[in-house]
Amino acid sequence: MYRYQYVSDFVGFDDTDIKALKDAAPLIAPLVPVIADAVYDRLFSFDITKQVFLERGEGFHGHIAKNLAAMTTEDEQIKHRKNFLSKYLVKLVTAEYDAKFVKYLDYVGKIHTNTPEKKSTINVEYVHVNALFGWLHGFLAETLNGLPQLQADPAARGKVLGALSKLLWIQNDFFAMYYVKDGDDLKAKKTGFLSGMSSGNKVVVGGLVASVFAIGLGAGMRYATK
Repeated sequence: MYRYQYVSDFVGFDDTDIKALKDAAPLIAPLVPVIADAVYDRLFSFDITKQVFLERGEGFHGHIAKNLAAMTTEDEQIKHRKNFLSKYLVKLVTAEYDAKFVKYLDYVGKIHTNTPEKKSTINVEYVHVNALFGWLHGFLAETLNGLPQLQADPAARGKVLGALSKLLWIQNDFFAMYYVKDGDDLKAKKTGFLSGMSSGNKVVVGGLVASVFAIGLGAGMRYATK
């Protein structure tokens, strides 16, 4: 937890940020199917990210397309993945924000890498993960800024947009830790500046969860208005 605690403290993410994003959470539940469609539409818009789905995902035993030209978002495996994503989003909205849930979030990040701890051999290179977060940051900032609910309250709008920016970087780091090794030296520092930090597990977990809330809200509202 030390790494997420440090990142949350450094970017200044606190309980007021969590509240700002969680206040918008009720808008997400009915948009979950739309959010799943939006995510896969974006991933399918580039062959280099689409080709990942030519490999069999963990837990799927059905038919897989043999090439990119034959693959669509209506394929059995893609529907299976959308279903998993939808359940994941619902869990983010309803789960307790505790240490057990942090382990679940950690697992979600880890299964995108070629680790021996999972059955599939899928390995998503970090450049694609980072590119997706960059796209989401701009996309969601624009989408959230235009929401009527936030337009009516400039203070709340600014708080949500600021919190979103912080949380996207926290969420990005949650993936980056499995690719970038230049932070491993921090593991040896169990005392010192980290022991003096004020944020606790609640802030860290809340940051990870609320980040996905914000991502889903922006993607869902943008696609729902098309």
